[in-house]
Amino acid sequence: MMRRALWLSGGICWFAYVLAPLALILVGSFGEKWFGTLLPDGFTLRWYADLFSKTMYVRAMGMSLLVACLTVFINALVGICSVYAVSVLGKKWLRRAFEFVILLPIAIPPVVMGLGLVQGFNWPSFSLVGTWQLLLGAHLVYTLPFMLRPLMANMDMLNWTVLEEAGTSLGATPFFLATRVLVPNLVPGLLSGAIMTFAMSLGEFQLAVMVTGSASQTYPVVLYQAFYVSTGFACAATTLLVLFSILSLGAVIFLGRLFGTRSAGMAV
Repeated sequence: MMRRALWLSGGICWFAYVLAPLALILVGSFGEKWFGTLLPDGFTLRWYADLFSKTMYVRAMGMSLLVACLTVFINALVGICSVYAVSVLGKKWLRRAFEFVILLPIAIPPVVMGLGLVQGFNWPSFSLVGTWQLLLGAHLVYTLPFMLRPLMANMDMLNWTVLEEAGTSLGATPFFLATRVLVPNLVPGLLSGAIMTFAMSLGEFQLAVMVTGSASQTYPVVLYQAFYVSTGFACAATTLLVLFSILSLGAVIFLGRLFGTRSAGMAV
């Protein structure tokens, strides 16, 4: 009975703090007017029509998806090379430096990181502030720990020295070992890191609002502005962000399972 009560209370808290706000936002996106009541009045699709008719919001969502995809791809390459070097070299100081790199962006608040990027890349003769390149760099630094941690945990589970020696003795080239042995064995870590990296990049606001300009604004930045337009419009914009996040993460999971199945087939 005690265990059942704990499960029930945990489920109620999870619904109250996670699902209920999302459900209310979804309902509010179809309401004509929502002010001072628990649920909105009326039903309309006008807010979604207004959302897709505004070029600023469509462009911002495209920018967010582009930066998130590039962040996942680049951080995956950096992460695989990093965990391979740390594992193969086996140096204690390198492992400590690796752990420091993982913890540093987490310990530094995004506001501090954004201010440092603005000060560091805002020169009179050369300025990257307001460009998508600086935005991508900020997201790469901020989300890199979320890719490195699961990859390193995955790499520690592999007896890579034995696998590499066996492949080399059979005549496998370094490229073959990297693409057909190392990467397939790192798929679980890559999948976990990709999900976290994509989610963090897609919804990141504090860094984006500091380093972006009018031409490189991401969706969370313009979403903040939507709350000054109308409650229904803001709910529609928020619902779209949640939908894109769910679909994108579902696609990442599907690709991870697909590549994992192919890797298992090739191993057999």
